[in-house]
Amino acid sequence: MGVRSARKIHRDTKIPLSTVSYQLKKLRTQGSLQRRQGQFIRRNSEVTLHELTEKLQNQRKLTVSTSTISRHLDCLEYVNCLPLNTPMLTKEHKERRVEWAKEHLNDDWKATIFTDESSFQLFRNTIRR
Repeated sequence: MGVRSARKIHRDTKIPLSTVSYQLKKLRTQGSLQRRQGQFIRRNSEVTLHELTEKLQNQRKLTVSTSTISRHLDCLEYVNCLPLNTPMLTKEHKERRVEWAKEHLNDDWKATIFTDESSFQLFRNTIRR
């Protein structure tokens, strides 16, 4: 039988050439045509174990326990963590910031280097797992 080109497979099977090319490329890069694990997680990294179990049952007709999914996620090096609970800005903090901004309104900001990497949120992160 030997190695066949994508065009030859396309002509023999009537499968679209783009599909044949894609599958051959996948076979070369991954070594198999199986779906890679973790695709549900890559699309939505905030999905819970129970939601993932339901998705697998509904979309792939697979019955898998949450412990099995958890074990596979560990193998894929996914880490389960909650966002840090950080204090919100108080009214006094906000007023002091506005006051500081007004005082420095006429500063030469082109000569200023910003090095702070802090991020601030106006509203609390309500995502809980």
